[in-house]
Amino acid sequence: MPDIVEVIKEQHRQVDELLEEATHDGVDKAAILHEVHRMLLPHSEAEEDFVYPAIREKAAEAGEEIVDGTVEHHQVEEMMQNLLRSDPEKPGWDGTLAAIIGELRHHVEEEEEELLPILEKSFSTEEREAMGRRFVEATTGKLPEHHHTKSELYDLAREHDIPGRSGMSKDELAEAVGEA
Repeated sequence: MPDIVEVIKEQHRQVDELLEEATHDGVDKAAILHEVHRMLLPHSEAEEDFVYPAIREKAAEAGEEIVDGTVEHHQVEEMMQNLLRSDPEKPGWDGTLAAIIGELRHHVEEEEEELLPILEKSFSTEEREAMGRRFVEATTGKLPEHHHTKSELYDLAREHDIPGRSGMSKDELAEAVGEA
């Protein structure tokens, strides 16, 4: 299971790639922006719901950066809504898109340089992986595939009353649970 820092950075890259694509001619800019919006809203909500509070709990001095990050989320959301309601062929649309890209890149840079290192330094691997799992579920609506811990697999095997589970390896448990 990738940890929360890896998950957030990967989602940042995905959004940036889509936004970059939207700056090119001959693409369906509105469809790309809808996809970006579909990704950004749950990403921001998950950060505000449990990532930022966890950071604040471990590093109170990050409070101002967290407030800034939240404000930036809402600014981008408002700009995105305005852009989604307008026609990509209208004057000014590309300028608004450029402003959104600039704001998002600024936000990502600050978050990755100032907030995510707190997660890396202040949380154990297990805590980061649990947050990563929760973040993926919150932002995509599904759990990542094939990334259960051995303990989780054992619990699933017990729920399915799979015989011999106590002597099984992680891979054997995964296979048994998949067949149950």
